[in-house]
Amino acid sequence: MDNKRLAIAVVLSCVLFLGWNYLAVKMGWTPDPALQPAVNATAPAEQPASPAQAPGAPGDPSAAAGPPPVQAPAFTPTEGRLVTVDTPLYRAVFHSSGGILREFSLKQYRQSLTPDSPNVNLISQTAAGQAPMGLLLDGIPSWTGRNWVLEGDDMTLADDKTGVLRFSTDIEGLHVVRELVFSGGSYSINEKVRVQSEAPRSFNLAFTFAASSLASEKSVSMLSRARYAIFGGKEPVAEESQYNPTRVAWLHENRFSEEGSGSDLTEGKLIQGKISWMAVMNNYFIGAVSMPGEDASAKAKLTNGVYSVLVGKTGLTASQGHDAELQSSYYLGPKEADRLDAAANSMGKALDYGMFSIVARPLVWLLKFFNSFVHNYGIAIILMTVVIKIVFWPLSQKSYKSMNQMKKLQPMITKLREKHAGDKETMNREIMQLYKTYKVNPAGGCLPILVQIPVFFGLYQALLNAIELRHAPFITHLPFTDHLWLADLAAADPYCITPLIMGATMFLQQKMTPAPGDPTQAKVMMFMPLIFTVLFISFPAGLVVYWLVNNVISIAQQWLQLRRS
Repeated sequence: MDNKRLAIAVVLSCVLFLGWNYLAVKMGWTPDPALQPAVNATAPAEQPASPAQAPGAPGDPSAAAGPPPVQAPAFTPTEGRLVTVDTPLYRAVFHSSGGILREFSLKQYRQSLTPDSPNVNLISQTAAGQAPMGLLLDGIPSWTGRNWVLEGDDMTLADDKTGVLRFSTDIEGLHVVRELVFSGGSYSINEKVRVQSEAPRSFNLAFTFAASSLASEKSVSMLSRARYAIFGGKEPVAEESQYNPTRVAWLHENRFSEEGSGSDLTEGKLIQGKISWMAVMNNYFIGAVSMPGEDASAKAKLTNGVYSVLVGKTGLTASQGHDAELQSSYYLGPKEADRLDAAANSMGKALDYGMFSIVARPLVWLLKFFNSFVHNYGIAIILMTVVIKIVFWPLSQKSYKSMNQMKKLQPMITKLREKHAGDKETMNREIMQLYKTYKVNPAGGCLPILVQIPVFFGLYQALLNAIELRHAPFITHLPFTDHLWLADLAAADPYCITPLIMGATMFLQQKMTPAPGDPTQAKVMMFMPLIFTVLFISFPAGLVVYWLVNNVISIAQQWLQLRRS
């Protein structure tokens, strides 16, 4: 087998993986056998069902269908007031009418690199209108037309302190009490709902969350810029990064799944069974609602740019002297591994690296380890790249040695191709005999590369999802200027300098590699640096830095091998 064909297959596999990863995130191709069309998901938001007609109301045959449609009536502030919870980590603002969340600002994260940039707010004004952290009882939104009593006031919590807000009201003959517990050192909010009834009563209860795009920064893609430069027309508009889209995610039967397709979410999604949590998230931030227990229903919907989710239970009962209680929890904050792991209901699985998690997680740990010494994630990426190259140095040496052997045989292979141009069977037999005579393995140059591919894919996922790289600088300004350059390793290089240098190193590396005998293969290989350069132009700078440094070390290693041979 010609080693160049295998090399082409390897390179094309990388391109296919990167393209597939983009489409999977953009289109939300994450099938889950438990996923079904949402029941009544397209019901008009402006027409809430009356108590007698509400899905899941007593005597309603649809009670077994689970919670009501997630697109409940919008929140319209009634009489009441705002109450603020201030901690070292966040500032949360609630409305006394049902405990609806109006704002959730993260104090340790800013929207952009400018010094006066506001903090990241997970609840936009649009999302606040969809009643995040609302409560639905038998399909009835608790935040409309109710007189709530609030016990508690504005509070400021230190790291080791906790605080409680208690909201109570009557809904269709049931007395409902919501108790929210906050901790100054955590992004988690625990809730306990107690429902009282004088007569025996069964009901359904659901907890909601809503958020619009969680990407605090948007950028204009290179494709959009090029289209505008060539064809003119409408000015290019900043959009959410294709590598950091907002999507809905959930943990069902201990299996992580996500959905980013706007068309699918517009129709609504329903999951039933053992649901640990459901969330709106991107690569760096998440807002999740979770509930312990075996049986639950969860729904998700996208309406006018707002992602709405709910998790609920059916068949709860209350009677005189026997209150019904249900606990839930929320996590609103950054996708920091330690904090997610400490949260309830396996929230740590929200930080998903796909099938290469076994590789990605140790690499993230190694990245943090180096940064703890050098205090620069760009340098940490370089050190991590060096370590990876050292680990794979013996395999790379075998690869380069095999390539050099193939280079020496290339003239003889070319002559055999010319001699047996009309008889491919004889040509292949003669070439294989040549390999045996000189004890050369034609796949020897590619097999070591194949072994390293899982590491690259794992590193790709690690760097793409590491919140540590968000706003982490490497070389903040272009040398001798005040222009921001690699000031954010999670964003693309604004001047495309590193992708172009990376493409040049790939071209140089290719020139040092023996050319394939087949002219068609040679042409394909010549286009690879160009293809990768175009791909990497929109990649986060941290990924480009890794690939660039990896190429430079590979060139040095290959040059040393050539000198020894």
